[in-house]
Amino acid sequence: MEHIKSKAIFERYTKLDSISNKLLGDCFRQWVLDFKNGKKSSSYSFEVQNPGLTFDLNCAIYFKGKGFEVLNSTGADGRDEDDDGDWQDPFINVDFACNPDWLPTYWEEIYFVLADVLRHEIEHITQDGIDIGNYRKGKPNEPDDMMRMMINNGMLSKMYYLLLPKEVDANLQGLRFEAKKRGEKTIDAVNRYLDSKEEMGEINSKERAEVLVKWEARAKQLGFKL
Repeated sequence: MEHIKSKAIFERYTKLDSISNKLLGDCFRQWVLDFKNGKKSSSYSFEVQNPGLTFDLNCAIYFKGKGFEVLNSTGADGRDEDDDGDWQDPFINVDFACNPDWLPTYWEEIYFVLADVLRHEIEHITQDGIDIGNYRKGKPNEPDDMMRMMINNGMLSKMYYLLLPKEVDANLQGLRFEAKKRGEKTIDAVNRYLDSKEEMGEINSKERAEVLVKWEARAKQLGFKL
C-alpha cells in the first residue's frame, strides 16, 4: 500500500515538474532574446490547458532598477471564481526586475529563481479550482485570508506566513525544483531561502528553527527529504 502511495506521489510531482520545466525554458529563452534585442522589458504568456491543469501564465521581466528583485505583483490565484462569483480561469503572474548592467552575468541566477517561483505558484494553482479540475486531493485548501491579513498588518510575525499550510507546500515544492535545477540537495535551497529571510529581519534564529522543523515534517509527508 505504501508503495502505491509513493508511486502516486512520484507521478504527480513528475507531471507538475515537467510542466514547470517547459514553461521555465520557454519563458527564459524569450527573456534572454528580448534583452539581446535591446528591449526595455520582456513578457511571456501561455495558456496551460492540460487534463486536470488549466491556468493562464504571464511572466514579465523589466530591465531596470539597482539590482534584482521579485516584484510584489508576483503571485497566483487558483480560484475558478472571482470576488463577484463570476467564472475565471486560474492565473499566475510572475514579475521580475533586474538592473540591465547585471546582464548577461546574472542570467543564470535569474533562471534558478524563476524555477523556484514558477513551481511555487503552480503548486498554489493545484490547491484550488475544484470545479475546473485543478485541485489535487489532500492538498491544503482551507481559507487563510484572515491570517494573511493579520501578518501583512503586522499583528502576527512574518514567521506565520512561512507556516501557512498552503505556503509550506508551495515553498517546499518550489525550492525542491530549484535545487533539482542547481544540482544540489533540497536542504541547501531551503537554507539559502531561510538565510535571506533572516538577513532581511523577517524571522529570527529561533523562528527559523521552528519553521525548519515544520518544513522537514511536511516534506516527509509529501514523500521527500530535506
